[in-house]
Amino acid sequence: MIGIDIESIKRIEFLVENKPAIVKKFFSKHEWEYANKKAKIAETLPGLWCAKEAVVKALSNRKSIQITDVEIRHHLNGGPFVYSICNQKFDLEYNIDISISHTREYATAMALVRFH
Repeated sequence: MIGIDIESIKRIEFLVENKPAIVKKFFSKHEWEYANKKAKIAETLPGLWCAKEAVVKALSNRKSIQITDVEIRHHLNGGPFVYSICNQKFDLEYNIDISISHTREYATAMALVRFH
């Protein structure tokens, strides 16, 4: 299964500047701290959002989850990975690969779920 999402960086930037408490609710503590360490939080948060949403979409046929149920982390080399879903580390029935990309205007992500 494949999930894809795209988001306007300006939209998230506006929300971070004007309604940070609302935006913060959609990210785990670790994701929020990771984004705040980056020079461009307005690019980092939309990328994380898209990755989380892509995972939700890719799993929609098998699991009913929300964006807040997915936590994204990064390997030492910077590559993103799904750390947990519903506060549980990985279920052995599937693997998920994700990719995040962005321009100045948009962030996008893709999730590929392979079921065993």
